Amino acid sequence: MAKRDQFPLTPYQLDILKQARAMKPSDPPPPWSNRVIVPAAGVLAGGWDKNDNIVLISSDGYSLTNSANGEQLVRNRDSEITFKSISVDYLSFKMPNNDEEIRIFGLNAGDGIHITQDGWILEVIYPWWPLDAVIIRTPFVAGSDLHAYLDRAHMIKLTRLDGWLKCGFSPSNRYFAVLGSGGAEIFSREYHTL
Repeated sequence: MAKRDQFPLTPYQLDILKQARAMKPSDPPPPWSNRVIVPAAGVLAGGWDKNDNIVLISSDGYSLTNSANGEQLVRNRDSEITFKSISVDYLSFKMPNNDEEIRIFGLNAGDGIHITQDGWILEVIYPWWPLDAVIIRTPFVAGSDLHAYLDRAHMIKLTRLDGWLKCGFSPSNRYFAVLGSGGAEIFSREYHTL
């Protein structure tokens, strides 16, 4: 078995770890001002439909929720139909009610969209492994000084989720979601032309 001293962290890595552990979780920076909590038990994966509604998949079915206000639009408790609708590679989900194919991310699914067209970046980090945290980085401004890894990062304070976390922006870049086994927290912004 490998010993920890066989894989020592460099001074640079130790500095990043120290910075990450010193971050204070908070709400995301402007313009990500609106938070919608979608409680759900046993979430395995999620994704976005063509209207930016969030789809959550669990072992007992799936739901479709309005990302802007948290209104549940569909709740199907048929686990057999739900699992038949997941692709073999677990990267997409075909909505049983309209055959729309949705890319999914989650526990054993794919990874979400991590960068917007205007430069916002989402990432799951592990400052207290195995506990994870989600950071959002503000867009880089061309011509500004170079930044260190966490200089433009904000650790997001999650109010409901723990355990595994995955995150991703919606295809329109108006929303981002953090998923966990307890559901999703969705953040939105006022959207202006990119």
